[in-house]
Amino acid sequence: MSERSNIRIVDIAKLAGVSVGTVDRVLHNRGRVSEEKRVKIEKVLKEINYEPNLVARLLASKHKYTLAAVIPSFTEGDYWSSVSEGINKAISELRKFGVSVEYLFFDQASKESFTQVYNMLEKQDYDGVLIATLFGDQVMELSHKLDEKEIPYLYIDSNIPQQKNLAYFGADSFMSGTIAAKLMLGETGKNSNIVIAQIINNKEVSTQMQNRELGFRDYLVKNGFRGKVHRIDMRPNDYLKSLEKIRNIIQESDCMVGGIVFNSRIYEFVYLLEQLNTKDIHQKIKLIGYDTIPRNVEAMKQDKISFLIGQHSEAQGYEGIRFLSNYLLFNQPVTKMNLMPIDILIKENIDYYNNYQL
Repeated sequence: MSERSNIRIVDIAKLAGVSVGTVDRVLHNRGRVSEEKRVKIEKVLKEINYEPNLVARLLASKHKYTLAAVIPSFTEGDYWSSVSEGINKAISELRKFGVSVEYLFFDQASKESFTQVYNMLEKQDYDGVLIATLFGDQVMELSHKLDEKEIPYLYIDSNIPQQKNLAYFGADSFMSGTIAAKLMLGETGKNSNIVIAQIINNKEVSTQMQNRELGFRDYLVKNGFRGKVHRIDMRPNDYLKSLEKIRNIIQESDCMVGGIVFNSRIYEFVYLLEQLNTKDIHQKIKLIGYDTIPRNVEAMKQDKISFLIGQHSEAQGYEGIRFLSNYLLFNQPVTKMNLMPIDILIKENIDYYNNYQL
């Protein structure tokens, strides 16, 4: 069996999401292959500029590629833990090509922390950089510096228009806010009180949260919302003032109240509501949140959250690293906007969603 059969076919099969045997049949024009699978394989061959011994030559090469992943620090079970799992999975597949990744973590509650990472990144020339775009202005500064050094980079989490990033992998944040608003009006009606809870450790608000809120409010305005939107800052270490505000909103409301958090921490809103010690509190306020992290899923299964909106966080990390690697290794053609599906999760389908793994 040739080097290409041993190496190239396995690589192509992974990229196309088909079996090794299916790739072999297409390459050697033998046996039956469905048109759908043939199209997938031929697309991969075109994207990587298929040459008979290209992968063998890459494996024999001593050249190493080091990528940087600039993402927030996290604890197990957090949103960014899932993103990291995707990054690690991609690297495990690409390590044989000499690709590695170094994490540069920052505190998502601190722009200064991101600036420190930016200074660290400046001291070393990476071959490519994956950037979580929480702090728009700082990300643009970093992007301009990478442009000057001609280092390719891409964005995940939320896109920043009119930049020279190679690509973006993530959801349409504005549209995900729009979808949340439509779900909310379906739950509470157009005359309701809606609480936008901003759960923060300081005053920093991510680019993604801003865009989601813009989409949410835009939908309300365009669809005849006649109620009132209350914006409440909730600080996990000092929630008493927030608690009193929410208590008053619920007590003074003649109809259903809606609640939403525009990052992955809707579980903290759930905890806050439980401190009210009000009977059937979750029958009086309907909550919508983002991301299927374990604490959110558990709250949904207990009927404390009506909807979670998923954006395939693991896939963002996986596809982002794979894209950068294929660009460096194979000169893969660039597709700048790579939008993840926006999934609407409820108690009845959440397990099916979480059972899916890359």
